[in-house]
Amino acid sequence: METTKLQMDMHKSNSWLYYKLGIHTLGLVLRSGVTITSPDPKEDIKLQSTSDVHYGGSIKVIVAGLPRTGTMSMKHALEELGYGPCFHLAEPLCQFDNLRQSAAIVHTKDTALRRRKLAKLFQDCEVTLEVPGSACLPDLLEMYPEAKVILTERTSAAVWLRSWRGFGIDLRSDCFRWLGYWVPGMVAANDLYRGWMQLLAERLGVEAEPSEELYHMYNAWVKSTVPRERLLVFKCQDGWGPLCEFLGRQRPNLFPHGNEAGYLRYYKRVAIVLGVFLWLVVLAMAFLSLLLLSA
Repeated sequence: METTKLQMDMHKSNSWLYYKLGIHTLGLVLRSGVTITSPDPKEDIKLQSTSDVHYGGSIKVIVAGLPRTGTMSMKHALEELGYGPCFHLAEPLCQFDNLRQSAAIVHTKDTALRRRKLAKLFQDCEVTLEVPGSACLPDLLEMYPEAKVILTERTSAAVWLRSWRGFGIDLRSDCFRWLGYWVPGMVAANDLYRGWMQLLAERLGVEAEPSEELYHMYNAWVKSTVPRERLLVFKCQDGWGPLCEFLGRQRPNLFPHGNEAGYLRYYKRVAIVLGVFLWLVVLAMAFLSLLLLSA
């Protein structure tokens, strides 16, 4: 009888432990799901005290165009011209640490610290495309005074907006954040694009939503921020001519065209399917813990 009672007590103790762990985990999920991740103060202090972070050096080209303006094609073109490595969060996949660092950068208000984070992120890279580089363009212009800037554009603001809206579920949405919560990198991507869009809205004085107005005002801001001799306004339809003249490189074969929309849509679909599967696993474990508790 004593042995049986002891086993029952141990069983109840384990069940209670599973229950507490389940409640604690659920609390973390709920809290993380509704708040944007803040930069880690410990990492910030460590980076501020580091002496081997240098601004000078590697970045030669800053592609400052908005997402969905042919930045993937531009990446392939610059690689064909001999530039590299090129920093683009969409290629290669699974850049979990880079996503986390990028999200922290757009939420860092201190200029000196933000620049240290940028220098660390872009270490050894010759090209940066899209966020967080385009979001921190004034910083990069001072950090890399010899770097040239390419502003990629679409044929019109309406074309760009249709492309953005046809891209699938918005990376900034609560839906994307919740569905992909358990998928590595998805919360960081959500934080990054939320912070980037909010930064644009504050900087340009527009609503924090993709719009034709935002497209025009952003491009005008880039043109007014970058010295004329350092800037090329470029559409992929322009081909090699103006790009090679601007960079002083020889023209290779046909201008590359990357299927950025299809590539990223596929990645998002895989992430969402994986996210739903992981949620089912978590809920099944929570249900099992409740059964053990009630047994």
